[in-house]
Amino acid sequence: MWAVETKGLSKSYGSNHALADCDLQIPSGCVFGLLGPNGAGKSTLLRTLLGFLYPTRGTGAIAGFDIVNDRLRARQQVAYLPGDARLMRSMRGGSLLRWFSGLHPHGSWPAAQVVAQRLELDLTRRVMFMSTGMRQKLALSIVLGCQAPIIVLDEPTANLDPTVRHTVLQLLREIRGQGRSVVLSSHIFSDIDETCDHVAILRAGEIVARVDVPLLQYSHWVSGRLPASFESGWASSSQQWLKQFEPQTLLLAHLIDQVSPTERRIQLQLTGEPQQWFSWVAALQLQDLQIERGGIGSIYRRYHHQAEAV
Repeated sequence: MWAVETKGLSKSYGSNHALADCDLQIPSGCVFGLLGPNGAGKSTLLRTLLGFLYPTRGTGAIAGFDIVNDRLRARQQVAYLPGDARLMRSMRGGSLLRWFSGLHPHGSWPAAQVVAQRLELDLTRRVMFMSTGMRQKLALSIVLGCQAPIIVLDEPTANLDPTVRHTVLQLLREIRGQGRSVVLSSHIFSDIDETCDHVAILRAGEIVARVDVPLLQYSHWVSGRLPASFESGWASSSQQWLKQFEPQTLLLAHLIDQVSPTERRIQLQLTGEPQQWFSWVAALQLQDLQIERGGIGSIYRRYHHQAEAV
């Protein structure tokens, strides 16, 4: 059974398709990332899954419970942090944390206290006197202290300093180690690289790419300008070079020979150990050579830069 599963899940407002034919299968015991710019459909997907929005078509299930026909039990499997969490300003942090812990069927006051301590949150202060970062830590303590099988977070590290952010990411890894699942929507590539097992990239309401993050450690992007001597025939010579290698050892997955026709720029995505392709790249005599580890940011820019250029 999948932690989250959708088939053709869609949400439209008249002719505006906020979410289009979304197919997802999120395993238990993983951290699953959602990436995309504002308006890509991330929050619409999360709110539709949680029953706050009614799908236009398609189906979805959380821990096996249908998000429409069994929405209450589906929602009981989830602890959710929205991107615009609002907290009662007159209450003290400790009282609010205890109150929320008692609301959820999987709530745990002791576990929520532990999270607050690890985030170095002063629970004696009233919410109205908390900084933006402190309120974010309080909201995270409420959600991460809950023992629900699925944790859904929309921009959880916004407004946090680097030390607290590191602690939050460590907490997410611990939740995964307990066999529970985390669905993480974020604009911060390093958050995704450091925690996620799988990522879906959204654009204009559609899933345009799915990425297994651990595999990216074997991927690099190489870009640069070709000298005049390689202006013609370089593509065929690269294909000959590739024949030396087994596909599972080295793959030229992406090739652009004219990002700019006047500059003769190319961009290569290479997998495998760098020692396997360094000599060939050197032979290309690229000018303005750049080599970048293939993190999720490079994959994301590949899809969204293409969209901006259209």
